[in-house]
Amino acid sequence: MPTTGVPRGTSARGQQRRQALLEAAAELIIEDGFSAVSHRGIAQRAELPLAATTYYFASLDDLLEQALRHLAASWLDQARSRLAQLPAHLNGQRRLAEAVLLVAIATPDGDERDAGQDGLALYERYLEAGRRPHLRTVVAAYNHEVDLMLREVLRRGGLPHDVRTARLLLAQVDGAMLRALAEGVDPVPVALAAVTDLVRLLSR
Repeated sequence: MPTTGVPRGTSARGQQRRQALLEAAAELIIEDGFSAVSHRGIAQRAELPLAATTYYFASLDDLLEQALRHLAASWLDQARSRLAQLPAHLNGQRRLAEAVLLVAIATPDGDERDAGQDGLALYERYLEAGRRPHLRTVVAAYNHEVDLMLREVLRRGGLPHDVRTARLLLAQVDGAMLRALAEGVDPVPVALAAVTDLVRLLSR
């Protein structure tokens, strides 16, 4: 069969279809988790033929990896935008704790009300990275960027801003968020209280 030598999805129409599939997969990951994502579900959400999922992506794992990259990029874009809007000096422990949360749990659309639903997807990625080794590089790259931004937040707050301290703060956020999500309560105030306590200890 003759071939044009043009990679699939490089035409304008192909790029639009590929992007629609990525966005559909990302939406399903947030709504129902990785385990609920299937070729058929993605195609239906994107309003494309089922065959499109295997035409533009080598496998379901490939599609999931690219969808996770898409999600991570959205989260990081929002976090960077929030960081850019913070003042050069963060005065007060509560203000610093709020800044940490603004960066650490940034949602793609910037709506804090989505923190619970997006948080489930955010933390589920850790479990999926354990089950699917090909996702680990995506998670590691995401964590690295968050570490860098949290170090900048710490610097603006006048606290030690080494990577170890940044990771300690992020672990505090993650632990508080996970517990709140598991107990079915609003995770944002729970995480804010936990981070404020840690900032107070770091400030001594």
